[in-house]
Amino acid sequence: MLTGLAGWSGSAVAADLYTKYPVVIPEAYQPAVDGVNWKLGGLGGSLARESLYAGIGALSLPLGGQFGLQLDGAGGSYASRGLAAGGAHLFWRDPSRGLVGIYGSATHWDQFGGLTVGNVAGEVEAYWGRWSLQGIAGVEFGNSKTETIGNLIETYDVRTRFFDKVNLAYYLTDNWKAFVGHRYLGGKNALAHGTELAFPVNGPVMGSMFVEGRIGQDDFQGVWGGLRFYVGQKDKTLIQRHRQDDPIEWTPETLFSSTNSQTTTPVVQKKNNPPPPPPPIIIE
Repeated sequence: MLTGLAGWSGSAVAADLYTKYPVVIPEAYQPAVDGVNWKLGGLGGSLARESLYAGIGALSLPLGGQFGLQLDGAGGSYASRGLAAGGAHLFWRDPSRGLVGIYGSATHWDQFGGLTVGNVAGEVEAYWGRWSLQGIAGVEFGNSKTETIGNLIETYDVRTRFFDKVNLAYYLTDNWKAFVGHRYLGGKNALAHGTELAFPVNGPVMGSMFVEGRIGQDDFQGVWGGLRFYVGQKDKTLIQRHRQDDPIEWTPETLFSSTNSQTTTPVVQKKNNPPPPPPPIIIE
């Protein structure tokens, strides 16, 4: 009887302790990248008052657990000259909270034999319900080119300096995103804005239409839009793909780092001074 009483008492105490202080078993984190996925698209419009056409794409890879890698690429034509860009994101992500990582890219424009801009930056994303804060900030650097065109000397001088690209996005629905943001490229500021509306295609494939604009100092302005197709492991909404599959692409607007570094000066013409007068003739 005493043994039974002790057992009942111990069980009651244990049950009471569990009720007051329940054991919480944390849920396993979702992976940074939900399986191999990729996206392809095309865009057209204007950038710094010149025509822009490009194909864009990205491949996202899980690296195990909370780590992932994304490779970006773009190629096309800007101001009737060749354009090529590539980038990489290495990151840690919890799809319910946000992302932290490092980002690097290179953008080549076939102007004056080749202008190249490089970016090295930290990358951050934070999620609150339908809100997302996305951004990169770091150092931009590049080369310089000069040519004389008629009576003008045109120079592109991409200096080593700070840059940033930041978006504050809101998902009006699970498949409709709008954002405003800030850009500081080539030493100049601009307001960024845009929207993307997605539509189902077939199971793990989703399509979207997007348009973006920039309004800033001098020629730091432009507007472009196009189509994009997402291919993943399963059927998802746009907000799920952005937080579980692929981080944002930041190309090809890095071209602004080149165009914002442009200066034009007139050619200085040397004056032809008249010959000195002949020496006076002295008659004695």
